[in-house]
Amino acid sequence: MKVARHREGKTILFVPKESVTVVPPPTSPVFFNPAASLNRDVTVSVAAASGGSKFCDAMAGVGARGVRVANEVDGVSEVTMVDFNHEALRLAKRSAAANGVSGKCTFAEAETTSFLFSRFGRDMRYGSVDLDPFGTPIRQMHAALSATADGGILSLTATDTAVLCGVHLSTCSRRYGSVPLNNDFHHETGLRILLGSLARYAAAVDVGIEPQAAHSTKHYLRVFVKVIPGASVADASLRELGSVAWCPGCGDVRMSLGHEGACRVCRRKVKVAGPLWAGSIAKEPLVESAKKAALERGLGGAAEVLGSLDGVNGFPPWSFDIDKICSALKVPTVSELSVYNALTKGGHRVMRTPFEKTGVKTDATRAEVVEAVRSASANPAGGPRVSAPRNSSRARS
Repeated sequence: MKVARHREGKTILFVPKESVTVVPPPTSPVFFNPAASLNRDVTVSVAAASGGSKFCDAMAGVGARGVRVANEVDGVSEVTMVDFNHEALRLAKRSAAANGVSGKCTFAEAETTSFLFSRFGRDMRYGSVDLDPFGTPIRQMHAALSATADGGILSLTATDTAVLCGVHLSTCSRRYGSVPLNNDFHHETGLRILLGSLARYAAAVDVGIEPQAAHSTKHYLRVFVKVIPGASVADASLRELGSVAWCPGCGDVRMSLGHEGACRVCRRKVKVAGPLWAGSIAKEPLVESAKKAALERGLGGAAEVLGSLDGVNGFPPWSFDIDKICSALKVPTVSELSVYNALTKGGHRVMRTPFEKTGVKTDATRAEVVEAVRSASANPAGGPRVSAPRNSSRARS
């Protein structure tokens, strides 16, 4: 295996040469994905903001995430990297040495689930556990929870986006115990299904969760949660679960009442997604601190991802695609900003969705959004097409 010296953030990494010259990178004999640098940038930023001193990279591979945390986060004093691939850990050790952080790094050649379950002792757990598998994190979820310290941060990546975003309904039901949607806000639905599944897994062992941050980027979904022990906290987490009723005919959407049949607007049969996490999806003080940490480290992409969450709490768990509404109305495309202005003039809160490529989140109904689009189309003096601001002045009220 030919090895290349690769720089990511402020860290030197030794990786398979083909992984930085071939797209997509080969998975054997060792896998490294340079396109996942933003994922790791956000991890570094959140680790710097969350304050945990012990970090576990539970599926370390070549150690890109773990070595970066050890090198770029001063507050982390111990990093454990776990992988069953001997060659991958050999590169991780080489990277740690090159960055002068070997003294704070431990390398475990082991299967992830069994290793995490072995860390159940209170003094053996980690302030942060990161799980970034191929596909679903469901198989390791219980083990990751057991290895996370009380009040610690558990971060999960899911790359089975086709499952969580509504392409494979039966697989989502089997893996996550939930029904997804394949529509304009399917990434947010997928994130909330992932959080809802985690909340139910945690509640089974009398543990509650508190979402800290979440993002949908390219081919993966990513969540960060605080793990809080206690039956009452677990019960409170379960009360944050709900379902969303969406009409594929007219696009009307609302929280499900549990007995939907026909759409309240067009009378077509609705689709119901859930159970899913319907509560707050970001902890604003941590997100702000993580954004600051990202900017201090020159991680502009991570700062943008984290900044996009500003004001997201308190909005319903869906968004509206303005282009598709324009298409349905058969009117020329209008800017999100013009719709934003029309909605705020009507007394509504509105922000650009952080989870989809386009769209706005608002407390207005779809009928009111459609009316705002009609108004913007009839009065196109709003100037050139631009994106709506992240959140309105009313979004924090």
